[in-house]
Amino acid sequence: MSRSEYPSPGGALARILRSDVAGSWVLVLAVAVALVWANGPWSSTYASTWLHPTHVGGRAFQDFTTVRDWVNGGLMAVFFLVVGLEIGRERRHGDLADTRTAVVPVAGALGGMAGAGLVYAAVAHGGPGSSGWGIPMATDIAFALGALALLGRRVPTGLRVVLLTLAVADDIGSVVVLAIFYSSRTYVPALAAAVAVVVVLVLLRRSTRASAAVALVGGAVLWVLLAAGGIEPALAGVVAGLLVPGTAGAGRVRRPSRAADPAADLEARVAPWSAFAVLPMFALANAGITFHTGILGPPGATAVFVGVGLARVLGKLGGITLACLAVVRLRLGRLPDGVRWRHLAGGAAVAGIGFTVPLLIAELAFAHDPPLVTAAELGLFAGSAAAFAVGASVLVWAGPGPTAEATGSPDLPPLDEGPRIPW
Repeated sequence: MSRSEYPSPGGALARILRSDVAGSWVLVLAVAVALVWANGPWSSTYASTWLHPTHVGGRAFQDFTTVRDWVNGGLMAVFFLVVGLEIGRERRHGDLADTRTAVVPVAGALGGMAGAGLVYAAVAHGGPGSSGWGIPMATDIAFALGALALLGRRVPTGLRVVLLTLAVADDIGSVVVLAIFYSSRTYVPALAAAVAVVVVLVLLRRSTRASAAVALVGGAVLWVLLAAGGIEPALAGVVAGLLVPGTAGAGRVRRPSRAADPAADLEARVAPWSAFAVLPMFALANAGITFHTGILGPPGATAVFVGVGLARVLGKLGGITLACLAVVRLRLGRLPDGVRWRHLAGGAAVAGIGFTVPLLIAELAFAHDPPLVTAAELGLFAGSAAAFAVGASVLVWAGPGPTAEATGSPDLPPLDEGPRIPW
């Protein structure tokens, strides 16, 4: 479900600010502006704006050398906070309260990463770009959820929950791949301290029902430690969002008021800033890919372009769908109510949209071969556009699906509900 389902006062402007579709159109506009800016008469100002050097000092900030770095690693923590709050809400009141429903998107994330990496390796094996197998693995949560929101009521509510959880797990997995295989700056003491902070926050959350302020302060400390450890610091927002206390509910019809639910209140306050300020800034900073002739001329560039493009579409679609199918057929998991396999296939295709972490991996994998970085950028753009086209087509064809009351586990015999997650 979307944040608009929480009742709150306000007129037309308030309704717009709570609308996922409105936020998605703003995101699309920002992407268009970035592309025109990067390829138009003022193209030189695009790079000079987002690659403008910044100097703060200290181990925690040594990777924050440009304005774009601060947008991606700093400002996007606000978006990830909203993601954590939304996942926490679904774990208390929605589809993710069922353990077997929650395990499906995690399996899908692993399958999508494996599928994308294998497709790329099959295309670029033995060539100059063979080391870029990790590039197409990650999904951009912001763009993927925006794509679903653009399709409106054609998308079952449960599919958004699946894609949200899948994209978070995918992002974490891709960051692990980046840290192990592509990063030379991992700082173990800082990461150990980050783990300790998470443990303390979880214990406080369970034993004393710590306030939202404690979770946010802990998230800020975690952000600094992750940055110092060489791991994507914006992910600290997810942890903070999950640990903000919320009121548990037994069903999905009646929900606690915002006044009685700190997590719901914080989500309602922060979500409009995320949708109408943070995400458009993120799109402006990252979607401005420059096109020029001869881009695929250097050795290995064509293989990188084709490998990344096919991995974003075929690798993600096939890997996610097959992994989820295996988990459900083995009766280890179930799809959310109202979501059928055709919906999952459409969502799996949409999960092929990705720019930011893939671009970071490309820059590390091809640090000494800039033409291959450019080819990877083009492949990511083309593959993401194709992934959206395929996913949207499948979801439009599939339709909104049956209501939650009329379906159990889609396309399969009904399964007993799994144990409920206590928080």
